[in-house]
Amino acid sequence: MSAPPGTKPVLILMADDDPEDCLLTKKTLQKARLGNELRFVQDGQELLDYLGRSGKFADPASSPRPDLILLDLNMPNMAGLDSLWEINLKPALRKIPIVILTASEASLDISDSYNLGAYAYLVKPVTLAKLHEAVLRLKSCSYELAVPAGPGDAVRPAVIVMADDDPEHCLQATKTLQAAGLGNALTYVTNGAALLNHLHGRHIHGDGTPAPRPDLVILDPGLQQTEGRHALAEIADTPALRDLPVILLGGSKGDRADLPWGGTADPVFIDQPLDFIAFAGAVAAFPSLALRLVTKAEGPAGTAGAA
Repeated sequence: MSAPPGTKPVLILMADDDPEDCLLTKKTLQKARLGNELRFVQDGQELLDYLGRSGKFADPASSPRPDLILLDLNMPNMAGLDSLWEINLKPALRKIPIVILTASEASLDISDSYNLGAYAYLVKPVTLAKLHEAVLRLKSCSYELAVPAGPGDAVRPAVIVMADDDPEHCLQATKTLQAAGLGNALTYVTNGAALLNHLHGRHIHGDGTPAPRPDLVILDPGLQQTEGRHALAEIADTPALRDLPVILLGGSKGDRADLPWGGTADPVFIDQPLDFIAFAGAVAAFPSLALRLVTKAEGPAGTAGAA
């Protein structure tokens, strides 16, 4: 999956000898529709071979430099702490963020890992919430909500419009998503007419250019009392909008059951105040969107193992 100029998708390398743990991590990322490539090595020595492009990893095409390493501690041939020590000795490698992902809860393992430069320490099994806690420590990475590429198209950041007449809700959503590292710009509207202008391509920016159609709408169904419901009805009645992903904020179960909807992509409800993990879970329900980690794109790298 390509990325906009200046950024690239984060490549994740997992070092773990347990195939079940590797599969569980892979399934966790897939369930969350986290659109990042995940590669595997089986122990600490393989990790060093991969990073140094030696042995079976000598071909650079088979060993692209990872942007994030998930490292188990208890592995054969070379344990995780030993490989962490070796990595820490090489300036070119110690820049790669390493997150410990292990079954050990021993305080000595935790302190040794941090002393050797680990960014975070996670106890198995991995979950999206745990991974998110680790990501918050990685200043080199941020989230991006992307629209996957179609035939002849490039991947691009999703356009998000939030419709809510409560400025405190809008401010809270902005702070939550920014604090989580989501790099997408959010546009806010406070009434149904403004939302429909965005949906139908009628909104014009100050420089005279039309605003792009939203790829995701975050909507308060109680917007201006009835305007939220009217906007939902129009989305359902407009063939070009029926596949539009919509996240609805709050509302009782009774209110939810009474909402007008006939779109092809069922809306997803999350509660106020907006929470990033709930937001990520809602986004995962829409095939037209993919959350991913991105990092700053750099020039072509040399041998990763160079000291």
